[in-house]
Amino acid sequence: MLLGSAGVSGFGVFCLFRLDGVFRWVVFGLLVFVFFVFMAGLDFVVHGVLYGFGLRFSFDWAVFYWRVFGFVFFVFGFTIAFAYWLGSGRSRRDFWVSLCIFLSIVLPFLGGLEDILWFVVWGGGLPDANVIWWWTPWYGLFGFWNISMQITALCVTFSLVVAFWGLALRRPE
Repeated sequence: MLLGSAGVSGFGVFCLFRLDGVFRWVVFGLLVFVFFVFMAGLDFVVHGVLYGFGLRFSFDWAVFYWRVFGFVFFVFGFTIAFAYWLGSGRSRRDFWVSLCIFLSIVLPFLGGLEDILWFVVWGGGLPDANVIWWWTPWYGLFGFWNISMQITALCVTFSLVVAFWGLALRRPE
């Protein structure tokens, strides 16, 4: 069994790993996608809805919020990966699958999936190419960032996730 559940039954997250074949990967991918959609919704409430109630932007609160918000993705990724590892046979391959589970959450976050979903699902559509994405860490690093660069970064991170899964699944038990 690729995603084992040694001795575990009835626990929500572990039920996913009891599914057979490709279906379990589809369910895992959909659950991660739903997590990203709802995190983008939470971000939309803070950076969209609350301005209508008088919230004023300030880097004093925004930087702290962005750090905590980003940390949620790392903690969620680690928690799901660790839960898988605990419910697995704890082989070397299980370690690599756990790492891939973690990377399947963290890399798309670093690639900006949440920002893309913010605009597509909650914000009414992607901005024009002339809109500068000043709030991203990549803007601070490169001095410029727009939708084209964001989509490129997201494609690169998705490619890395696929590559890591390919390597992990080829590992012997």
